[in-house]
Amino acid sequence: MKKITLLSLLFSLFAFYGFAQTMVDDFESGAGGLVSNAGGITTAVVANPNPSGINTTANCMEIKRTAGQWWVIGGVNVAPDLAISDSETKYVSMMVHYPAQPDLGIRFDAPDDNSNGGGASIVRPLNTYTTPNQWQEIVWEIRDNQDATSFTNGTLFRLSIHPDMGFENDPAGQILDTAGTIAGYIDQIQILDSNPLLSNDQFNLEKNISIFQNASKSNFRIQTRNNINITNVALYDMLGSKVKNISKTNANEYDISSLSSGLYIVKILDDRGATISKKLVKQ
Repeated sequence: MKKITLLSLLFSLFAFYGFAQTMVDDFESGAGGLVSNAGGITTAVVANPNPSGINTTANCMEIKRTAGQWWVIGGVNVAPDLAISDSETKYVSMMVHYPAQPDLGIRFDAPDDNSNGGGASIVRPLNTYTTPNQWQEIVWEIRDNQDATSFTNGTLFRLSIHPDMGFENDPAGQILDTAGTIAGYIDQIQILDSNPLLSNDQFNLEKNISIFQNASKSNFRIQTRNNINITNVALYDMLGSKVKNISKTNANEYDISSLSSGLYIVKILDDRGATISKKLVKQ
């Protein structure tokens, strides 16, 4: 009995520390967590339009447009304010329900509960919405901006959510209409200590991606298997500073001829938000 009790305690501690999470808003207590919006947008707490699948809660946040600005913002308060050091990596997870794939983003750098944050600080999610008219978990890494590698503002006061930018979705374009007849829905907003997308995806990525021509003077190839779809490749130096994003020049080949000789880290991101890092020698 003592062994069972000890094992149960250890499992509980592991679950608490390994998978810590903070519920920002599940919208079950009304609209108290909604804060100032920007542009032609309305937000409200409404009944869940599709309480099935991975999200069967009673309520959620409804988002509608009243104007066509790409940058409309819906504000959600983080209460209490959350201190995050620049050595921590945290994630925002939310349930999303749209009639088509939206172009979503979040600003994390607001200096207080009622400010939007900077226009250059928009971060897009690690995965894309691919299940129209169904709930899907969408995940962001909390950082200063899209190219940053950490969050250096110290405190997270609110989430300034861009629900419908219309640039990087497929097909591109705004989903919500200005007449307010088409709505998007968001629910179960949480802050997590680990990326929930990586439970099996990262292991699969390790097995199914290889780098060739390493070391290389001018280019290298990334070979993928089992329908892995790469969405971004970035190079970092050995101190962790980002050098550049690189694009394919032909098939699965990437040009590094302009780089100085040395050792680099290649960070590869797939369409499910999983990432792996591999070392590359530039001759």
